[in-house]
Amino acid sequence: MTLTSALSNSLSGLRFVSTATALTSANIANAGNPSYTRKLIDPVDALAGDQIAGVKVGSIRREYDAFVQRQLVGERSNAGYAATRSQFLSRLDQMMGAPGSARALDTVLNTFSSSFQTLLTSPESDTARSGVINSATVVAQTLRSLSSTTQDMRLDAEGGLADATARLNTLLTDLSKINGRLSVAFTDESRVGLLDQRDAMVAEIADYVQVRTVYDDSGAVQLYGGAGFVLLSTSRSELSFDARDIIGPTNVYDEDPTKRTVGTITASTTSGSVDLIAAGVFTSGRIAALIELRDKALPAAQAQFDQIAANLAQALGNTSTSTPATVAGPGPTTGFDTALRSGLVDGDTVTLELTANGVTQKITFKRVDDTTLPMSDTMTADPNDIVFRLTGTSAAGHATQMQAAIDTWAAGAGAPAGAFGISINGGNLRVLADPTVAGGAAVGRAAANVTARTLADGGSALPFFVDPAGAGGLYSDRMTAAGSQYVGLAARIDVNGALKADPGALVKINATTLESDETRPSFLVAALSSSNRFFAPAGGLGTATNPFQGSILSYGRSVIVTQTNEAASALQVAQGQEALVTQLQARFDSVAAVNIDEEMTLLIQLQTAYGANARIMSAVREMLDSLQRM
Repeated sequence: MTLTSALSNSLSGLRFVSTATALTSANIANAGNPSYTRKLIDPVDALAGDQIAGVKVGSIRREYDAFVQRQLVGERSNAGYAATRSQFLSRLDQMMGAPGSARALDTVLNTFSSSFQTLLTSPESDTARSGVINSATVVAQTLRSLSSTTQDMRLDAEGGLADATARLNTLLTDLSKINGRLSVAFTDESRVGLLDQRDAMVAEIADYVQVRTVYDDSGAVQLYGGAGFVLLSTSRSELSFDARDIIGPTNVYDEDPTKRTVGTITASTTSGSVDLIAAGVFTSGRIAALIELRDKALPAAQAQFDQIAANLAQALGNTSTSTPATVAGPGPTTGFDTALRSGLVDGDTVTLELTANGVTQKITFKRVDDTTLPMSDTMTADPNDIVFRLTGTSAAGHATQMQAAIDTWAAGAGAPAGAFGISINGGNLRVLADPTVAGGAAVGRAAANVTARTLADGGSALPFFVDPAGAGGLYSDRMTAAGSQYVGLAARIDVNGALKADPGALVKINATTLESDETRPSFLVAALSSSNRFFAPAGGLGTATNPFQGSILSYGRSVIVTQTNEAASALQVAQGQEALVTQLQARFDSVAAVNIDEEMTLLIQLQTAYGANARIMSAVREMLDSLQRM
C-alpha cells in the first residue's frame, strides 16, 4: 500500500465519520420527537479495482419494526373508535343519573307513582292533588331535558364529523404531496425524513378512519378504506361534509339524499360524488364512532325516552271497558260489548282475541287515516297480534271494516262464513261469535284503546299528558307516511294545561263525582303499575319478536341500567384498547426510538475514529515531508 493510498483511506474515513456524526447529532436532537425513527448508516467498502480504497457511505436507513408498525396503525383506529364512543356514552350516563339517585329518571318516575298512591289514600286532599301535578311536571321536564341533551350530543357528533372531515382532507392533501416528493427524492437523508413524515400522517389518518396501506418502491403510500374505497393513490378524492346547524329527533341519516336530514361525508371522484357513509368506508376510527353515535346509539336513547313518554300518555289517557254480551240465536250469540265513548281518533286501536276452528289469534285494528302508509304488524309492540287498518270517523264504518277483515281471517282458519258478527250497539262495539259453527268460534277478549279527549270524557282516563304537536293537543300514537307521532314525543310532552288549572279533575270524572271518589285515582295507580304493557324495541331493550314487557316504572329502571352498563362496557373497551396501543407503541419505540445513552456511546466511538484517521493523515504528511528533505 502506498502513502497516497493511506492518505485516500483516511480521507474516506473522515468523510464517513463526518456524515455519521451529523446523523448521530440529528438522532440526539430528535430524541423527544415521537414521530422520529432512529437513523443508521450502513458503511460499504470502497474499492479501486480489486483493492480496498477506504470506506464510503452505503445507505441511510430507519431503524424500526415494520410488523409492529402495521399493528399499531390498525389498533389506533380501534382506539379512536372506542375512546370517542366511551366519551359520549359516559356523558349520556351522567345525564340520566345513577340508578336511585335524586335526579335520576327512575327516581322521578317512582316519585310520580308515589304521588298517585297518596292521592288514592286522600282523594279529597288539595295537597295530594297538587303533589300529583308537581311530580308530573317534573316528569315532563325531565323527559324534555333528556331529549334536548341527547339531541345536543347528536349535534356535537355532527360538528365532530365536520371537524374530522376537514382534518382528514388536510392530511390526505399533505400526504399526497409527500408521495410526490418521495418519487423525486434524490438523497437518502431527504428520503428517510420524508418517510417519517409519511408514517406520522398515516398514523393520524388511522385515528380517524381504519385504512389498509400499500407502499410502492419509492415509499409512496396508497390508502384504502372500507369496501376497498381508494382514499389516496396517484390522486386523491376531495372530501366534504354538509353539516346541519339544527338536529332533532326526526333528523335521520338515509342513503336517499332526498330523505336524509343530517350531514354525510362525500368524496368527489372522477366518476362523480360518492356518499362514503353509504359506501361503508368508515369501519373504525373516530369518524365511524361519531356516525354510530349520531345515527344509532343516541337515537336509540331518544327512542327509549319517547317510549316512556308515549306509554305514560296512553296509560293515563286511554281506557277500555268491556262487558260480556249474549244474544239470542241463530248466528253469533256470545262475546263482548266494548265502550267506544266518543269514538276512535286517528291512532286508536281495538284488540280482539278470536278463536275459529281451533285457531286462536290476537287481532289489532288501528285507525290509520293516511292510506299511503302500508299497514304492518310492527305498528304495535305486541309480537302476538296481526294488524289491520281502520279509517274514517264513523263507528258503523269501523264495524263494517272489522267485519270484512275478520271474515277473511276466519275463512283462512277454515271457519265457515258467519262465524263472527261485528256491530254497533248504542255506544258500544259488539263483537260476537257463533260457537255452533263447524269447529266452533269464540271471542276470548275485546278491548278498545280510546283516547280521552277532555277531562270529563265519560271514563276514568283523562288526557293527563299532552302533545302540543298532536291533533287537538292529544297523543294517540297517530301514524302517517311522514312518521309516527311517538318519535320525539319526549321533547314535546307536557302536563295538560286544563288539568293544571283544575287539579280536582284528578278525582272528579264529571260534575256528580264526589270529592272523595276513588274511581279515577284507582285507575291511575293501576295504569302506572300494570305490567302488561309491551314496549317497542329500542337501545337494546327487547327485540321485535321478544319485546320488553312490564310496567312503565320497570321500563324506566331498565333504561337507566342499560345505559349505565353500556357506558361501563364502553369505558372498559376504551381502556383496554388504550393499553394495547400503549403496549404496541412501547414495542415499536424499543427499536425505533432514540436512546441517548446509545447515541452518546456511538458519538465517542466516532470521535475516536475521527482522531485515528486524522492521526494517519498527520503521519503520512510527516513521511512525505521526510521524503522531500532527502
